Amino acid sequence: MNPPSKRILVVEDEEIIRISLVKLLERHHYKASQAVSVKAALNNFNLNEFDLIISDLRLPGGSGAELIGATGSVPVLIMTSFASLRSAVDIMRKGAADYISKPFDHEELMGSVKRIIDHETHKKASLNATQDPLVGNSEATIGILNTISKVAPTKAPVLISGEVGSGKFAIARTIHHASALCNGFLSVINCATVTAEEINQYLDLAGDGNEPTTIFLRDICHLPVTLSAHVLRLTKSTSIRCLASTTKNLRELCNSGQFCPNLLLSIDAVNIQVPPLRERPSDIIQLTDAFLAHFSNELNFDVTISKDSRHLLSQNNWPGNIRELKNTLYQAAILLEKGQSISPSTLKINGQSPSSIQKRQLTLSTMAESGEDAASLTNYFTQFVLDNQSTMSETVLAEKLGISRKSLWQRRNKLGISRKTD
Repeated sequence: MNPPSKRILVVEDEEIIRISLVKLLERHHYKASQAVSVKAALNNFNLNEFDLIISDLRLPGGSGAELIGATGSVPVLIMTSFASLRSAVDIMRKGAADYISKPFDHEELMGSVKRIIDHETHKKASLNATQDPLVGNSEATIGILNTISKVAPTKAPVLISGEVGSGKFAIARTIHHASALCNGFLSVINCATVTAEEINQYLDLAGDGNEPTTIFLRDICHLPVTLSAHVLRLTKSTSIRCLASTTKNLRELCNSGQFCPNLLLSIDAVNIQVPPLRERPSDIIQLTDAFLAHFSNELNFDVTISKDSRHLLSQNNWPGNIRELKNTLYQAAILLEKGQSISPSTLKINGQSPSSIQKRQLTLSTMAESGEDAASLTNYFTQFVLDNQSTMSETVLAEKLGISRKSLWQRRNKLGISRKTD
């Protein structure tokens, strides 16, 4: 299996330099795109899709340094004609992966490019060996990645809210690795089982002059109220940056006396809401490709998937979110015979056969086109809404039914089915 070509974005306002650099990269089998300014790069591309950004420092309308941290983890190689030791140090402090002076030697530049990409590839491989990836092209995921790029370089505590399996730890991991603490450990505390002694051990380590660290408070909504004071001390340590996740509304828990209001204030400087996978279906295919690439490396053969299977995956509700998608694909990949692709018949989703899933996912539009009578359409609508309104928004329900939100609302009123509030 040949590895995919790495994607590189060149941001340079001088046309001769920009075009020659693109051709140089393509000769070395990289996929190169180009932009003339920071604004053009941000407006025309999703920067998170690149493996490396090469940018001139001085650009019309802004500095290339603005691209550093504009993504969650994409490295930036800065070029400049104004070489000096001081500017090099400043650029590296801002987080540049490397710094090269113009006019540059082609071998020197390509050596730097290869070194950066090899380092990132190794880091991602080690990170993704047991963890879920943070990928997707939905508006929600792009928004989360943009938030990460802004919050990661700061010391602000972050609260990540979302359903089980929706990718909260992947977000925390990305924040950590894009922060100034990236060379240190990301320690995970399971708040459902942690003891006061364990929390105090972290406090003792932080007070011994050790390097600052990042701590991820997993499922802080399950923290016993009796341990709130201990965790509050943890969040106030200047040597610790706290990231936390929750599957429940902490403000509601505070109102019912099940969570400490002072602790909520300490962990909720920035809040990232993670929509369930069913509300960002366009992410499913990118996640599928990321998982299959990892499974291919693990199983030592190219794991592929059919077009029909991709469609089936993208139409499923995934109540277990990313974790369930991963497990479904993992089982199919393990049982796959070499030379075959994952087909609908080999997928087991929510414990159901593919045929029953496909039958359930017929829309009102396709049923009407096939000549179904009014009674059948009404029964299908009623059953589908009642079965799925607790897990789907009105928008998603309408999309699955193949009708508009207005039509959904009208049918609800006509049939006396209470409308679920988004």
